[in-house]
Amino acid sequence: MRCDGCGAEAPVLKTCRCRDDAERAGVLCDPCWDPLRDRVWIIPGPVACFGTCSRCGEWVSVNDLRDATPGGRRSAPSGLCRMCADAPGL
Repeated sequence: MRCDGCGAEAPVLKTCRCRDDAERAGVLCDPCWDPLRDRVWIIPGPVACFGTCSRCGEWVSVNDLRDATPGGRRSAPSGLCRMCADAPGL
């Protein structure tokens, strides 16, 4: 996804809607969302933003998965969560 504010790209970004104008919506990265957080609602986006760790099986944010690939459990993205990726012996 691409941030509507600065153009940064990430697997998952916040889908937001202006609190005072329901017609105005967009996708924002954390740095662009932070100064606007009192003026926008975070709303459900077009796709789920969670995936599973291929080692421990936990559901985590796609942003927290290393080497995420599509097609894991329940067709969710799959990769290594931060704890498993940082664990010794990998």
